[in-house]
Amino acid sequence: MLLQRSKLLICTLFALTISFNIQAHEHLKGIVRATVESNGKTEVQTLPYASLHWAGTTHGGTSDESGNFDLHKPNTKETLLLIVSYTGYSADTILIPPGKTYIEIMLTENVQLEEVSVRRKMGPGFISALQPAKTEVITTRGLHSLACCNLSESFENTATVDVGYSDALSGAKRIRMLGLAGRYSQIMFENLPGIRGFSSTYGLTYVPGNWMESIQISKGAASVLNGYESTTGQINIEYKKPQRSETLFLNLFANSEGRLETNINSAVEINDTWSTMLLGHVSTQQLQIDDNKNTFMDVPMGRQINLLNRWNHETDHKRHVQFGFHYLSDNRYGGQTFFNRDAARDVTNGYGTEIETTRLQGFMKAGIFLPNTVESSIGLMAVATYYDQNSFFGLNNYAGKEKSLYSNLVYQSPLTTTDHRVNTGISYQLDEYREHFNDTLITRTESVPGIFMEYTYTSADAFTLILGLRADHHNIHDLFITPRVHFRYQLNEGGTLRGSAGKGFRTANVFSEHSAIMASSRQLIFTEEFRAEEAWNYGLNYTHVFPLSEERNITFSADFYRTDFINQVIADLDQSVNRVVFYNLDGKSYSNSFQTDLTVNPYEGVEIFAAYRRDDVRTTIDGQLVEAPLTSRYKGLLTLSYSTRRDQWKFDMTNQINGPGRIPDTSASPEQYRRPETFPEYYILHAQITRKFRSMDIYFGGENLTNFKQQNPIIAFDDPFGRYFDSSMIWGPFMGRMFYTGLRYTFN
Repeated sequence: MLLQRSKLLICTLFALTISFNIQAHEHLKGIVRATVESNGKTEVQTLPYASLHWAGTTHGGTSDESGNFDLHKPNTKETLLLIVSYTGYSADTILIPPGKTYIEIMLTENVQLEEVSVRRKMGPGFISALQPAKTEVITTRGLHSLACCNLSESFENTATVDVGYSDALSGAKRIRMLGLAGRYSQIMFENLPGIRGFSSTYGLTYVPGNWMESIQISKGAASVLNGYESTTGQINIEYKKPQRSETLFLNLFANSEGRLETNINSAVEINDTWSTMLLGHVSTQQLQIDDNKNTFMDVPMGRQINLLNRWNHETDHKRHVQFGFHYLSDNRYGGQTFFNRDAARDVTNGYGTEIETTRLQGFMKAGIFLPNTVESSIGLMAVATYYDQNSFFGLNNYAGKEKSLYSNLVYQSPLTTTDHRVNTGISYQLDEYREHFNDTLITRTESVPGIFMEYTYTSADAFTLILGLRADHHNIHDLFITPRVHFRYQLNEGGTLRGSAGKGFRTANVFSEHSAIMASSRQLIFTEEFRAEEAWNYGLNYTHVFPLSEERNITFSADFYRTDFINQVIADLDQSVNRVVFYNLDGKSYSNSFQTDLTVNPYEGVEIFAAYRRDDVRTTIDGQLVEAPLTSRYKGLLTLSYSTRRDQWKFDMTNQINGPGRIPDTSASPEQYRRPETFPEYYILHAQITRKFRSMDIYFGGENLTNFKQQNPIIAFDDPFGRYFDSSMIWGPFMGRMFYTGLRYTFN
């Protein structure tokens, strides 16, 4: 019945779209020219196939062989930014006011500038005004406002994503979006599959902060072009690009817990068409930290080596190819401070943990504009990944090996006019999984070919509608039909309404996704064969921009999203303190998430961001609809940023209030190992000061300055091989106040 209703809804939306009174959408026409010095004379010539795109979007085009262009203007009544570039000439960003329909653009040959004047500062983050889905963008400025050593530490200034430790031993981080675990969010890098499969457990620490150019966070159902797995949202990471990055970038970091880190990025333009970039990262933890005096290290020791080499090839602004290679080696070990890694693993040696991971990845993106067409193109994307993990937790052993291949071929073209566009194509996902947990061996191969189509209608009255449908045939779970719809409507001068609805599917990797339970004495019990997880997501967002002056404004946003599960793989921690029972959902499971936020720029250099989010997450566990465990019911966030002229000094402060939540039932444990039914509200404070010089930044800061710590995070730490040992009951920070300092050096 639900599937029939969804099909009826999509057919109705298509019918409504066709019935609209289509008006001619406003276009921007013009010509691109350049001044050229020849024999002591200055001449003007046209530039064929110059690249043009609208800032903050993926839309644009190229000039023709005579330098002329005709661009479809985005639906907004605000002033637009048009970015124009051509190899060998200085790129230009041009303001396009409302109503302007023709422009002549003049580029100049590249010259070495001694000084660059910044006319407008980019804030730590903003909500994209042009994207149909609500998209929150964390800029480079936002990434630098905290230590941000890796992706897991990049979300402290947003209320949309929560980050915490999954257990008290391994150092693994987990995220939540819309109150649900991060496995229901799709984490991409430049619209390619990023952190998924086995890497979802530790993958947030595999992306160095200094590699990232920006992060885009969109809530709700994502585009069908990117697959069927997104349910609660999508996080897309933009890495630094060789064609517009620093010649040399160096970052050195150290904190009071003994963590040392070095990042080196280098970009080279080989010639007019080829450029390459090498990104390197080395980090190490060499100090044993046990602030809570429970004989267990608060943070695992170890080292990580991370290398990425990417290449960019662009010819005549008509063909574009990118490819690269990524290598990761990560080794972390912890447990009790007296555990001897070189001795036999038994109860006399103490409790130890070690996770050793190797990850290899190659990726490719190629696109070509089709000749004699208007903004028509074909793109091919592919990524291959090899992941190998060997680990132990006390006397538990786990090894996981994954091989995956993903490819996506997309054709994009206008229909009768550029107001109507279509993206269609085919995709293929292949995953080979092999897991060893103690004496249990599990192997699985997933082969999923798919087809998809996405239709976009853009009207002249600032209305955008996107209808998407994809079909994927899973060799184990049969057919996945994934409908999704997005709309954006500009209600007035500053107000924009957005909405989305869609379905998501995924298959569970219960061992890797619940690896925290391995660091406990619980037995893993599987009662049935798991079906694919399946859920609907619906959401609405309203954003309004109130101008204060030409360069400053107030942005208000409010949204509500609901997720309804048709099936979910439940990890039941409540039936017994000695077991975790896995089974398919039998009943209701849902999440309601409401969020409102406010961004204010009252004065030059000052930005204030305040947000509040309320989550109601409930799941049927052992036949009863109960509150999901270890999930805060609400979160409050206040960030304050101030920078002096030319950003010589920058001050950033982040305040967080995290609400209470439910703790799994421990009433059957001995009294000394029991925990309360709920955990309390707690407050966290981070702060950082940055001093900027000509080519160098020096920064100093602190995290968890309130020194709040979850008391006794490890249950039965005094009996780690006993029946009640459990390090997975983590709901808040268990490490106290931490200070750090660092240096960033940039050479262009």
